[in-house]
Parts: sequence; C-alpha cells; structure tokens
Amino acid sequence: MTKVIEQQIFDFEDTAYLAGGKAIVTMADSSGITNDAKSSVSITPANRKTESIKFVSWGQGNNLPTTVMQSIGKNISVSSNIDFNARIAYGDSVIVCRKKRNEKREIVYEEMLPAEAPEIFRFLEDNNMNRVHQELGNDMAVFGDGFVEFIFNKDEKKPKIVMLRQKEAVFSRLSEQDEKTGRIEWHGYSAKWTEGYPDDLTVTPFLDRDAPIYDLKKRKGIYPDEKTGKLKDCKDKRFVMSLSLPTPGRFYYSKPYWWSIFESGWYDFACAIPKFKQALIKNQMVLKYHVQINVSFWDKLFKTEGITEPKKKAERKLLFLKQLNEFLSGEENAGKSFVSHYRYDMTKGYEEQDIIIKPLESFIKGGEYIEDSEEASNAICYAMGVHPSLQGASPGKGKSINGTEARELFIIKQALTKPVRDMLLLPLYVVKAINGWNPDIHFVIPNIMLTTLDKNTGAEKQIGNQKT
Repeated sequence: MTKVIEQQIFDFEDTAYLAGGKAIVTMADSSGITNDAKSSVSITPANRKTESIKFVSWGQGNNLPTTVMQSIGKNISVSSNIDFNARIAYGDSVIVCRKKRNEKREIVYEEMLPAEAPEIFRFLEDNNMNRVHQELGNDMAVFGDGFVEFIFNKDEKKPKIVMLRQKEAVFSRLSEQDEKTGRIEWHGYSAKWTEGYPDDLTVTPFLDRDAPIYDLKKRKGIYPDEKTGKLKDCKDKRFVMSLSLPTPGRFYYSKPYWWSIFESGWYDFACAIPKFKQALIKNQMVLKYHVQINVSFWDKLFKTEGITEPKKKAERKLLFLKQLNEFLSGEENAGKSFVSHYRYDMTKGYEEQDIIIKPLESFIKGGEYIEDSEEASNAICYAMGVHPSLQGASPGKGKSINGTEARELFIIKQALTKPVRDMLLLPLYVVKAINGWNPDIHFVIPNIMLTTLDKNTGAEKQIGNQKT
C-alpha cells in the first residue's frame, strides 16, 4: 500500500519515491536467497522411538522452500512459467500400456482397458494418481525434486504397496549422510521447520536415490542382503523416495537452474518495474534517479549508531531517506559529489556496494519501461526454459508468431520435458516391481500434439512416434 511521509517520501515497502529528488529507491535483494546454510538441526522425532537425528538445513534459516514460493507469487512471469512447466510435465495424464511388437517387428504401445488389468487400474483410482502427478509436477517445476511415500499392507509374507502419497517438498528435509552407510537414511516431514526445532516431526526411512527399487526389495526381503546373503524384512511399512533431477555438486537438495534469475538480479529488476509504473500512474512523477540501497546497509547503519529498537530504526531510516531526498533536490545541489563504500565478494565474484545512484531519462510517454519489461521477461523465460511466445510474455508490437512456429515450439518443449516425466512415472514402476505386475505393462505420459485445421481437430495424443 502506498503512503505519503511528510509530503516528500512515498513508501512502497521495499521501494520508496523521493519526491524532491525525483528519485526511485529500491531496497530489495534476492541474490542470496538460494544460498546454502551449511548447518543442521538435531531433532527427536515425534513418531519413532529413536535418538535425535541431524537434519540438513535447506537454505538460510532452514526456510529456502518457503522463501522461493513467496518469491514466485510476487512475479507474474515466474508464476506463469512454473504453471506452464508443471502442466507440460503432466501432459495428457498417465495411461497404462502393453509393450509389444507389431507385424513389422516394431516396438509399439497398446493402451489397455481397465478390464485387462483390474488390479493396476484399481490402484490408480484408489490413490487418485492424477492429483498425485499434478502435485509432483508442481514440486519438480519449482524445486527440481519431489517426494513420494510408499505405504505397505500388513501381510508380512506377501508385502505389497497399497498406498502412494505425495509429500510436500516445502515441508521435507533430509538427514545428514550416515558415516557407516554413506547414505541419507531419513526423510523428515514437518510444517514447523522455520521454528527451529519442530515438535511435530515425522521421520520415514529414505530410499537410496541411485537404486530405489533394489533398495526397497532388499528392505522388504525380496532380495537378499549383499553382506549376509539372507532375506531380511525390516518391518517398516512406510518409505519415502526422492525424484530429484541431478544437479552437479548437490547431495542433499537440488538447485534448479532456473534459480539463476535470483542470483543474476533479473528477478528483482522484473519486480521493480511494476512498482515504477505504479508510482508513475499514482503520483504522476518524473523520475530523474534510480537509487539502489543494499539491504545490508541498514543493518550496518543501525549497528554503527547503536540503534536496536524497531521504532527508532524506522525513524532513522526515514531520516536517511529525507537526507538523501534533500541531497538530490534543488539546483543548489548540482555538481555535488557522493561517496559510497563497496567491497569485492570473492565467493560471489562481484562488487557489493552500499548505495548506487543512477541518473534516468525523465519522460512520461504512456509506454514507460515496456522494453525493460520485455527484456526482464525474456531473461526469466530463457532461464525457465519457456519460450515467451508460448506464454505471451513479450509485450510490444510485432512479437507474435504463426501457428506452425507455435506448434513446433510446443513439440520441442514436450520433448525436453521427458526427463521430468520419467521421474514422475518412477513411483509407478516401483509399485510394479514390488507388487509383481506384468513386466510387459508400462506407464506412459502421452504428448499432446497440436494439429492443423484441415484435420478437423485441435489436438491428438501421441506416444513417442506412435499416434493414437
């Protein structure tokens, strides 16, 4: 909400407008939100009698997933791209197929009817697999990871998976690597991670990421232990598996490549443009300067002056903005010099400055920042693997494409989504292996193929190169 302070400073939370100096001030900085915490918390689970378990923090304050979700909601391009990628991963939903050879000895997929595989279709129906895949698709689009819980029956002699559940990635954490086994042993689930030591923590055995089916067969006594050569059922009825997409150098939590929009600064720039335009419209102002203040500057200022009370911090912040406004205002201040300190961050590889003042061309023409908005949207779409023309993210004239180009872009996007779809289908192959379903049965997410008008239909379903 916009508010006027002493007729000179318009405050927009992390953005301010200095009326006298004709300057916009931005104080947001998302460049460090994806940094690793390199810490862990020891917690005693609420659902198992065991000693405390060390769980690796996910980001600063163990709050990275929530911070990313909040950031997504603040930018329409990011939100729309996440939704688009999740929908593309879902495709035409999961179908059950029989893999076989045709008369030409070619491998083909034949879609099966419920009467031909009643147990499988009953499992899909009982577990609402359409929703499970939508949930997992969203987590994969945001975090490059998803978590699935397998729940077994009570029959000790014939163990079968009877339920399959998606576990929210936002509430999931992984235990530290076990020194003896060299593996992550536990998945921790809680909605209170940001409180430090959640009292509702539920822990579940975590399957080996490299070979989840083999690991689960050993645990349930289907395969013998490689050390003892004996079958051993661990008695656990619940297990959690990760669907993480591999990212180099990451062991616990994935770091999707699209998060580069935060580190590069494009996200903050894209979010600032609507605020600039809002200020232009509401206050009919002409901007002369863009002042960037590092968020860490305020902490250093308060520390230097020994200010600790929130009220006094707000007053000191307002006083500084007033002084800055006076500095930028009036002809008598022309030619003045402004000195700010900076340091070179060896870890991040760029300069960190407290205050940067950039002069802007003063104009109000009715189309302010269109090119800047287009540049920011294109950069975000590029990072997220979504062509702007498929999402309508390119403002301005002459940016449209024809139907053939759009169709080809859509086909390419679906082809590039195959690694994600393979991971989304992996839980069903785990169930197939444990429950002993027919080995010739496969699960497929068909592509939705856009067609031309002369075929009298808008789309058709395609499994690989095979149209159905």
